[in-house]
Amino acid sequence: MDDMNLLRRGVLSDALRRAATRYPDRVALSYHYADGRERTLTYAELGEQIERLAAGLYALGVRKGDRVAVVSHNAPEMVLTAYALMKLGAWFVPINFMLRSEDIAHLLHFAEPKLFFVEDGLHDLVAPALSQAPASLEQVVWISLGSDPPPSQGLRFEALLQSSTSIPEVAIEDEDVATMFFTSGTESAPKGVLTTHRNFFASHTTFALTVGLRPEDVWLISLPLIHMAGFDITLMAHVAGQTVVMTQLPVPRQMLVLLQQRGITLIALPPALYVALLKEASPELTLPRMRVLMSWSSTIPQAMVDGWNRLAPNAEFLTVQGSSETTATPVTESLFRTWAEVPNGDGRWVGRPVVYGAELKLVDEDGQEVPPGEPGEMLVRGPVVMKGYYRNPEATAKAFRDGWFHSGDVLFRDEAGNYFFADRKKDMIKTGGENVFTQEVETVIGTHPDVLQCGVFGLPDERWGEAVAVAIVVRPGKQLSEEEVRRFCRERLAAFKVPKYIFFTDELPTTSAGKLLKRALRERYAQSMQA
Repeated sequence: MDDMNLLRRGVLSDALRRAATRYPDRVALSYHYADGRERTLTYAELGEQIERLAAGLYALGVRKGDRVAVVSHNAPEMVLTAYALMKLGAWFVPINFMLRSEDIAHLLHFAEPKLFFVEDGLHDLVAPALSQAPASLEQVVWISLGSDPPPSQGLRFEALLQSSTSIPEVAIEDEDVATMFFTSGTESAPKGVLTTHRNFFASHTTFALTVGLRPEDVWLISLPLIHMAGFDITLMAHVAGQTVVMTQLPVPRQMLVLLQQRGITLIALPPALYVALLKEASPELTLPRMRVLMSWSSTIPQAMVDGWNRLAPNAEFLTVQGSSETTATPVTESLFRTWAEVPNGDGRWVGRPVVYGAELKLVDEDGQEVPPGEPGEMLVRGPVVMKGYYRNPEATAKAFRDGWFHSGDVLFRDEAGNYFFADRKKDMIKTGGENVFTQEVETVIGTHPDVLQCGVFGLPDERWGEAVAVAIVVRPGKQLSEEEVRRFCRERLAAFKVPKYIFFTDELPTTSAGKLLKRALRERYAQSMQA
C-alpha cells in the first residue's frame, strides 16, 4: 500500500487503536442486557476483539467498499462489527429493527450487502427477507442476545473471533465512506446517507468544542445504534477514550439505576425519554455527577426542564439542531440550566450556530435569506455534511444546490441571534390556507403547569383541509379539560393555531430512538374519529 497513506491519513480505525494504546485498562464498554446481565470490555479487550473480528471478516472475503448490513438492538457485537469494518474500509449498514419484513428485504436489495448480521431474537422478522435475499449476500451471521437459540443456518458471531488470518493494512482515505444509515426504510427510493471518516472526525471536534469532552466522562447510551445519533456518540466516546455504559433497550427503570450507580456524566435523549425517566424517578433520587443533558430538534417542555433541575442539579441542558445528513452533529447549540434562561420561554430554542463543523442560513421558497422572526428552511455547509445519498443522484442533486445542503428543517431566529426549531416541512399543518408550525403549538401547550408532554399533528378536515389536533399527557395527580386547553391556547396563539381536536392519553407513540411519532398519532386519532 501507499506509505504516505499510513503516514498522513486521519481515519477512525487508527483513532480507536490509539485510544486502546493510551487507556488499555479503562472500561470502554459496560453493556447491560435487558435481562440484567452485564458484559464489560476494557480498551485493551476492545482493541483485541476488533483485530480478531477484522481478521474473521477478511477471511470471509470482506474488502474495501463492501457493504455489511446489521439488524439488532444495541449490542457489543454491533459496536465491534462497525469498528472492524472501518479497519477494512468496508461500510457499516444498520437497518431498523422496527421495519416490516418486506421493508427489510427492500433495503437488502438496495444496499446489496456481502454479509448480514442478525440478532437471534429477530429471526422471525428477518426470515421472509432472507428467503428473497439479493445475490450479493454470501453469509448470515447471528448475534446472540439470549432471546432465542441461534438458528442452525449461518455463522455464529463468536466464530468470527477465532480467525488467525493476518490482514494487510488497507489504504483508506478520510473521504472514504465509513457508514450508510437510512433516513427511511419505506420510501420507493430509500435514502442511504453516506458518511465518511472525515465527517465523523469533524462531528467529534464540534462536540468537543461545544461540550468540552473530558477523558473521565461516562456516557449512558440507550439510543439505538441503528440511528446516527446513538452511533456517532458511541464512536466519539471511544475515540476520546471515554467509558460508554450501554443498554440493550431504553428501559427507564434500568436507565435510572445506571445513572445513579455508574457515575454517568453525559446522556443524550429525545424529550420523550427524559419525560419517561422523570415519571419513573423516586422523589428522593438525585444525580449530582450529571453535567450534560443533550436533546435535539424537538420542543423542550418546561416540565422536563423543571423536573431535571431537581433530579440533576449540577447539569446543563444542551439542545442542538442536526440530522443524519450532518452526522448528527450540533449545527446550533444552546447550554442552559433553568427554564428562566430559555429566551422568551420558547421550548423550541436550539441556540446559536456552532463555531466549527458547519455554518447555516435560513431561506424562503425562492432561496432568499429571511429576516429575523420569519421561518425559513435551514441550509448547511461544512465538513459534517454527508458525502451524498447512495444510488440516488436525484435526491443528492436536490439536496446539494448552490453550495449548500438543503435540510428540509424549518427554523427562525430572533433579533439577538437565537435560533428556534419551527418544524419539519412534512409536519407543517395547512389549515384554511394558513401554515401552522406544530412545534409552536407544542411549545405553548408545554408551558401549561398541568401538561407533562404533548404532540401536535394535523387531521383531515372537510372545511379547513387540515385541522390542528393535539394529544396530551397530563402530569401525574393533575386534571385537565379540553376547554381549559383551548382557553390557555386562545390567550397565547392566533385563533387558527388553537387545536380544534384535543385528546388525552397516558403516553405518546415514539420511534425506536424515542422521537415522537406523529404519523402514528395521525393514524390513531383519524381512525378513532371514524369509529
